[in-house]
Amino acid sequence: MCYNEIMNTDLVQKYFFAGLFLLVTALIFFIFLPFLEVLVLSVIFAVLLTPLYERVSKDMYGKKGPAAFLVILLFTLVIIAPLVLLGGLILDEARDVYTNLSSQNQADYVQKLTGIIEGPIKSFYPTFSLNLGEIASAGADWLVGHLTAVLSKVFSIATGLILMLISLYFFLRDGAKFKKILVKLSPLNDKYDEQIFAKIKLTISATMKGVLLVAIIQGVLACIGMLIFGVPNAILWGSISAIASLVPGLGTAIVFIPAVAYMFILGNTAFAIGLIVWGVVVVGLVDNFLTPYLYSREIEVHPLITLFAVLGGLIVFGPIGFIFGPLVVALFFSLIEIYQGIISKNKNL
Repeated sequence: MCYNEIMNTDLVQKYFFAGLFLLVTALIFFIFLPFLEVLVLSVIFAVLLTPLYERVSKDMYGKKGPAAFLVILLFTLVIIAPLVLLGGLILDEARDVYTNLSSQNQADYVQKLTGIIEGPIKSFYPTFSLNLGEIASAGADWLVGHLTAVLSKVFSIATGLILMLISLYFFLRDGAKFKKILVKLSPLNDKYDEQIFAKIKLTISATMKGVLLVAIIQGVLACIGMLIFGVPNAILWGSISAIASLVPGLGTAIVFIPAVAYMFILGNTAFAIGLIVWGVVVVGLVDNFLTPYLYSREIEVHPLITLFAVLGGLIVFGPIGFIFGPLVVALFFSLIEIYQGIISKNKNL
């Protein structure tokens, strides 16, 4: 066999291997795609729970399997179980809101609120008209419809939760092995691989602690304030406040302003003023005091980018997107920082 024939054979083998590798990779991607959320959540919680797992494993004389099982058991009792109970309460209160909006008393309230909003605007634009009743009814229909849809998927949600806990178990137990395999497969220098893993860990920790934890605290405080000052369905509105707090510039005001207006219209002026003070002093200042301690400035992203990250994450990933969106964006900027370091070092060589 001549040299050219050998070269052609090698070339054909390379192209065949490359095509076969791409095909198998694509198939693997589509096989794992339905479980993307499960795997990503498992990785996120594994990163957060690894310090606890290492401490428990040390106390159990290096028994990794039992230590991982114990950590997952604690995680289920402390985090998962309360979230399931909270979801049931939110669904019940959403149905109450839907029922109340259909009652005559609430219809009168909506009409009064419409008049308060329309009055100042009509002095400048006489043709302006606002139908808050239709907006509120549509919003209630959407809320109940989506929560009911979530409830109807209890089996798939439960299956996903079980798969996440199983994945979390193996990520905790064998996380170091998985990391070594990825470092070995990566074409980058091991130093850069370690730097990327460190940035991923920092991003996950900062995002979950600095964004999600602050949102949960603000939601809980909003719920407490509404309970104190007599706002109905406080658990539902507190949960919505937690999500609204992720929106830069507006935050929990999205929920507190209508709640204060509601109390004023009912004639509970003292409660309305108390709710304003609670919202500004207690809830509004939480972000200013806690965020600097919980959120690393090394990966801080501009509020405008965070806003679109939250909204885009919700569109692409669904409800879980308010975590995925900011996490992906923060990780993207972290990788850019690493890339700039690599380029800068190569230029100096």
